[in-house]
Amino acid sequence: MKRQVVPPLKEECEDPIVITGLNNSFGSNVVHENLDLTVKRGEILGIVGGSGSGKTVLLRSILGLQKPTSGDIHLFGHRLYEGSDEKTRQIQAKTGVLFQSGALFSTLTVAENIMAPMMEFTRLSRREARAVALLKMSMAGLPLTAADLAPSELSGGMIKRTALARALALDAQLLFLDEPTAGLDPIGAAAFDTLIRELAGSLDLTVFMITHDLDSLYAICDEIAVLADRHVVEKGPVSQLEKSSHPWIHQYFHGPRGRVKK
Repeated sequence: MKRQVVPPLKEECEDPIVITGLNNSFGSNVVHENLDLTVKRGEILGIVGGSGSGKTVLLRSILGLQKPTSGDIHLFGHRLYEGSDEKTRQIQAKTGVLFQSGALFSTLTVAENIMAPMMEFTRLSRREARAVALLKMSMAGLPLTAADLAPSELSGGMIKRTALARALALDAQLLFLDEPTAGLDPIGAAAFDTLIRELAGSLDLTVFMITHDLDSLYAICDEIAVLADRHVVEKGPVSQLEKSSHPWIHQYFHGPRGRVKK
């Protein structure tokens, strides 16, 4: 039986992500309360916040992995958590995710990991999918000699690049990155930042990136959204946030490890 090809998704909104009135609670623990956030097409948005501010819960809600208590999330103008399975698959086919650990399939080779989305969402043969996978490897800066290696044979940087190539396998327009430079040395992190910025520009990607890395925020983010007090307390370019009077934001940019010095 042939795999069902996912038809193109008709976009109904200029902004890829629009979140309004989002609430997430776990028992008496309220994580998000009336959270609003819009991500503009083509921007690289950094998401920052202290531990427990709900960054991961927000990401999981947007990805459809965790249904919020209430509120609306629209991707490409389509409301999540309602509609047909086909609509859900259409949205999934336009998004790519790089999880912090890479989340590679340990029993598959590098090429097979990258091929996985193609084998699920397209009718490409394995030979055709492998050819595309090799192209995505080149885009992600991976040597083609790594195609038949197992994830256990890869360095941390190569794991990140393999996961990135897989996230781009279906020509995603919306890319989610969860701590993409975590675990990388400063040189590797800088190289990965440069790669993200170049790919976003050349592929016209919209990027939603959770990070604690100040270097990444300064190097590649167009705007930054700060999660605190259960919602987005401020969103704007780094030059704006450096002047913020919000206690957490001020400490983040002006504290001992901040870039702004007195």
